Amino acid sequence: MTRRKSFARGPATFKRERSRIQSSGKAFLIVTEGGKTEPNYLKALRARLQLAATDVEIVHPEGTDPITLTNRAIELRDEQKNEAARNLMKVAYDEVWVIFDLEKPHDERRNLAKQAKSLKGAEGILFATSDPCFEFWLLLHEKYTTAPFTDCNQVTRKLKRYWKDYEKGQSPSKEFLDKIPTAVTNAQLCREYHKTSGGDGNPSTKVDFIVRSLNVATRPHFQFKLD
Repeated sequence: MTRRKSFARGPATFKRERSRIQSSGKAFLIVTEGGKTEPNYLKALRARLQLAATDVEIVHPEGTDPITLTNRAIELRDEQKNEAARNLMKVAYDEVWVIFDLEKPHDERRNLAKQAKSLKGAEGILFATSDPCFEFWLLLHEKYTTAPFTDCNQVTRKLKRYWKDYEKGQSPSKEFLDKIPTAVTNAQLCREYHKTSGGDGNPSTKVDFIVRSLNVATRPHFQFKLD
């Protein structure tokens, strides 16, 4: 009965229902610059939100510049879409994210980031950048600040005032993840500060957008309470 009703609603609906047992009904692809820090954080978050690994795929490709990362995201998205058209057990990604750092102010990497967003096929790709680095997102779990940073080392030194044994690639604890609502609020406040102050965006992060999206995707009793 259930299977016939699924077919009645169309092949796309059937594919989604068959491939998402006890899931939210959304499929994510996340392509990260970092090989450890970002993936380990996202895997811990995925586990905390009780989202399936098949629904939230985290990929770290060879090459870490924004253009390479975005091209890989486009390739994987298109491959999944084509496979979903042939296989009822596959679904196209609902959201495709690319995460990378902008690093030093006025660096060439900022130009590469602009080029990446303008690539053919990049329409619909979502970007979660951090200025200067992903560690600033981690710092916002502990403290709100708009003081500029010269590089990631400076951010890490400040982060270690709160996360004393922090090392790159270290997975966050449950207690640390419980501070996500604070980090989300702080990230938004930083962006609002730069809008009103005319700042260049250092420091800031958009990682909170992907966190919000994953949070909405899980079942209500696993969700963080976010403003």
